[in-house]
Amino acid sequence: MKLQLFAHILAASTLTLGVISTISQPSSAQTRTYFCDTSGSVPTTVAKNVTGREIPVIRWVSNFGGEYTPTKRCQEVSARFQNAYEKGLLNYLTTGIVKRQQVVCASSQYGGPCSDLLFTLKPNQNASSVIQNLVDIGYRARGPIVQSEDGSSQIYIDMNKLLRESPVQKGN
Repeated sequence: MKLQLFAHILAASTLTLGVISTISQPSSAQTRTYFCDTSGSVPTTVAKNVTGREIPVIRWVSNFGGEYTPTKRCQEVSARFQNAYEKGLLNYLTTGIVKRQQVVCASSQYGGPCSDLLFTLKPNQNASSVIQNLVDIGYRARGPIVQSEDGSSQIYIDMNKLLRESPVQKGN
């Protein structure tokens, strides 16, 4: 009888601890600054700012080719954003060329080179145009245009400013 009572108490305690640990563990989206949100109709790389507001950074609408569906690209690129952020390299979002392909990358300093590749563009896409069209992250995060070494205009988006402030809405 005592052994059976002890077994019931032990089972109830184990169940309670399991429920508590499941409830108390935040989801990866809650603990990450950058993550892929697939809850809407379009997979979106999202940044969570200091107030907890989720700011859409990139909406993934087209296939890159092969296995790179918008959802897969969102997940992989969002992980790259988070990794660069954790390494302290995602201070600015800018453009560059890697293996003769145009890319969007992280830069650790304003006016600096690519520090970490975030995503590669399709051959027919212009990196400067793509980064200019990332208007979802707000106009206040965009820095002045810097002249790059090859003479083209290079844009730097201040990602730290984005995380400190609320996004600016179009028309405001």
